[in-house]
Amino acid sequence: MTAPLAHDAEDFWQIYTASTCAVERRRAQFFALLAEGRRPSEVLHVTRYSQFTAYELMARYRELGLAGLRDGRQGNRGAPRVLTAEEQQALATQLQADVEQGIVWSGKDVQTWVHEQFGKTVYLGRTYEFMRAAGFSPQQPRPRHVKGDEAAKADFNTKG
Repeated sequence: MTAPLAHDAEDFWQIYTASTCAVERRRAQFFALLAEGRRPSEVLHVTRYSQFTAYELMARYRELGLAGLRDGRQGNRGAPRVLTAEEQQALATQLQADVEQGIVWSGKDVQTWVHEQFGKTVYLGRTYEFMRAAGFSPQQPRPRHVKGDEAAKADFNTKG
């Protein structure tokens, strides 16, 4: 962690003061303190980085230079979409048409339909995401106790 840095403390402090990103500021502070000649243990204490993270930051800095200080998560597009916009629209249209006829779909129904229509195998959990995107929420009636007495319940509700 004490390898010489290609930039001086002033370069890092300029990034620190100019940046609005907390991750970039913290990384710039880390390198600025190292460039000032502070002890590594003191730098780790001030920045609250672990030794493992410090080694990772040093490797990233050696590979990318000052660009390695940036937070790269903004460029992360995330996981690819399972259904295209057209497929999602077709599902939403089908769900809406069936609801108007009184047919309520479950996640398993969506899973089967997607497989039959598009040949795609999806996890059950993802089907609920598709339903929410189409404006529906997965709902089911509250469970009833097997020994529940409907007459006693109705009597209780009329007394209230």
